[in-house]
Amino acid sequence: MRKETYDKVDVGILISRAGKWYSDRVGVICAGKERTFGDIERNSNRFANGLLRECGLVKGDLVGIYADNCVEYLEVLFGVLKSGMVGVGVNAMLSANEAAFIIRDSGARVVVTSPRVANAIAAIKEKLPAVERMLCIGQPLQGMIDYEGFISKQSASRPDVALTEDDLAQLFYTGGTTGVPKGVMLTHRIVLTALTNMHAEFCHINRDDVVLSPGSLAHANGYYSLLAFINGAKLIILGGYDASEVLATIEREKVTVHPGYPVTLTRLIDHPDIRKFDLSSLRLLTYGASPMPCDKLRTALEIFGPRLTQGYGQAEALMTITFLTPEDHAAALAHNPHRLASCGKPYMTMEIRIVDEHGSDVPSGQFGEVIARGGVCMMGYWNNPEATAQTIRDGWVHTGDIGWMDDEGYVYLVDRKKDVVKTGGENVYAREVEDVLSEHPAIAEAAVVGVPDEAWGEAVKAIVVLKAGTYASADEIRRFCKQRLSSYKSPKSVEFADDLPKTPAGKISKKALRDPYWAGRDRRI
Repeated sequence: MRKETYDKVDVGILISRAGKWYSDRVGVICAGKERTFGDIERNSNRFANGLLRECGLVKGDLVGIYADNCVEYLEVLFGVLKSGMVGVGVNAMLSANEAAFIIRDSGARVVVTSPRVANAIAAIKEKLPAVERMLCIGQPLQGMIDYEGFISKQSASRPDVALTEDDLAQLFYTGGTTGVPKGVMLTHRIVLTALTNMHAEFCHINRDDVVLSPGSLAHANGYYSLLAFINGAKLIILGGYDASEVLATIEREKVTVHPGYPVTLTRLIDHPDIRKFDLSSLRLLTYGASPMPCDKLRTALEIFGPRLTQGYGQAEALMTITFLTPEDHAAALAHNPHRLASCGKPYMTMEIRIVDEHGSDVPSGQFGEVIARGGVCMMGYWNNPEATAQTIRDGWVHTGDIGWMDDEGYVYLVDRKKDVVKTGGENVYAREVEDVLSEHPAIAEAAVVGVPDEAWGEAVKAIVVLKAGTYASADEIRRFCKQRLSSYKSPKSVEFADDLPKTPAGKISKKALRDPYWAGRDRRI
């Protein structure tokens, strides 16, 4: 019999409990394929046992997941959590070179992929010296292991691995102002606290819910999916986001909870036939990752009613720093419209301060950097003590976001200290795009900034200075970037300048470049 040698609860225990309680119910649907809760439970156990017994991995080893959304993705993710390994989710939107950096930096020994991206990752296998095995969900390439065949040979019993809440569960890779991605270290305790925050105050989900998940399972939607599973809800996973398909799915499947981003919510409310669909089953729509324009928010509230909730967070303080409830939205609309610009109050496990450049609290209503402390804050960056020391100071995570707090504790974001563009829920680090632009033979100097965009929140804009005697069109430069970067990172527009403004220290002044585009707006984020 399996011994319970656990210190309190780990994430895997919650997964197994749901697998037992809701065993015969359909738990996950993606691209027409279904899995019951029991299926997911057994297959995740098989995958975990395969890692331990066939691959020879041990507790603490890292497993990369570079795959498109599918039902098997959750089996893999849950199996990693149960095995005592550390999951490294790699967004399938990333190029193979970008994915390779993350996989190599993490030191993952096993990588799980899927057909669409398998060719790309196989082509650069030589750049991944630590990777011993690649498994493919679907038809494997030569040299890869068939996922279905792999798990079919393994035991369906949960592996006997002793875990504690302080064991590392995941590396959540983000970027930095240098353009180099960093692995945020998240323990089981941190993940559990974030899930508790979400369930208690932001996105309460129960066994009667049908949850429609719109984005990459390597991103925030992986946590929504985990939250849905452990609470017995049916989860419908999308491969992409088509507004017509989403509206039809909500009507057909009687979806009750739809997590999303400002860009997905905007696509819905801008759909010309939205009022022709029966959306009465919806009780909650969430949005986060970037602020939403207040005019769009008013339209969404007019269409959906008081069913919206907003969350503000980041990987370093796992998605749950502040939240704005449906009641807050309704009250703001009725009595205080300006509060629609707020990202809400801190979660009960979090403490928030607004500080000046010296780390001293600023008075209510004054601008400063948002810093956070609490149960969801990261342990640090993987193998990067210097960056950890810059971000975590005296126990506080410095978010790099500029904001202010009113007398009632509501936080308002107005600008960004870090040189990052948030577009459609994804982070684009300016340095990474600028490095690519600098490779263009006609470009002498380049800067990348975020500019307002009604659909995406912010759009990536490049301002370039050409070398004397050369010529390049905006379209040519955009194509150049798209060949080397993910589509969402490539500039949406290119502007030419004779020179770029500089600070007294000789650095390019991003503030001077951004200001004209954000003039007249209450916030610059």
